[in-house]
Amino acid sequence: MKKLLFIVIILLLVGCEADSRDIILSKEKIEVPDTKHSEATETYRITYLSDGLEVTGFMVRPKEIEKELPLLIFNRGGNQEYGKMDEKILSTYLSLWAKKGYVVLASQYRGNDGGEGKEEFGGADVNDVLNLVQAAEELPNVDVENKVMLGLSRGGMMTYLAIKEGVDIKAAAVVGGITDLFNFYEERVVVRGMLDELVGDPEENRDAFEKRSAVYWPDQLDVPLLIMHGEDDWRVPVGQARELSSKLSRENADFEYVEYEDGQHLLNSYVEEYTDKTDQWFQQHINE
Repeated sequence: MKKLLFIVIILLLVGCEADSRDIILSKEKIEVPDTKHSEATETYRITYLSDGLEVTGFMVRPKEIEKELPLLIFNRGGNQEYGKMDEKILSTYLSLWAKKGYVVLASQYRGNDGGEGKEEFGGADVNDVLNLVQAAEELPNVDVENKVMLGLSRGGMMTYLAIKEGVDIKAAAVVGGITDLFNFYEERVVVRGMLDELVGDPEENRDAFEKRSAVYWPDQLDVPLLIMHGEDDWRVPVGQARELSSKLSRENADFEYVEYEDGQHLLNSYVEEYTDKTDQWFQQHINE
């Protein structure tokens, strides 16, 4: 009896130890090119746990931090190694946001950049976003009560999915986001092979496509949401954003839709304008 009791205690202790493991496994400061933004920031490559997998991500933060700063989760676009975050993105775009006064965390998603597992383009890899939010609680100088999220292109889809899964954030913003994967498959012939591999055929795997398409569940987007899209976006047709916005209006959702005249996919001609707009949106909802 004593031996059995001893074994039970050991198992309980082991279970507690496993549950209390840190999510962030490593954090290494890296050098990025000098830009007008990166000169005021510092960048770290991190490895963190998601569903038991070791996933690669990054943290960019201001060099000088005098108080806890809001957390900005950035969801990248692309798929697999295409569109992954590199030195240019870290030293310009993510450093821009850190310079504005956020601690920025971003995932490469599972299976990419040395990470374990296989990307699913909006399947279980959504947990890589959700677990990154939890990882922020292990970091210093992060105001975990004030978290926001920004997604570009495929990252917009990941943002919608994270909201559907109940992510604890104050507000979100999406630029050129995929809202209808069926339409994306139909319009972008070049991505069909990738989608066939990572998601499946839309006729045979309709549920998987609907699960990744926010136009089918606008009622579940219950976070203040800023949607921005370029009128001339040929990668993700602007009609996707218009359709989601129309459905959100019928739901009386807390959202704003901004369409940029002659704007391309990532609004490269409007970067200063849309990032200021996004920052204002975030600040409007932080501390609410």
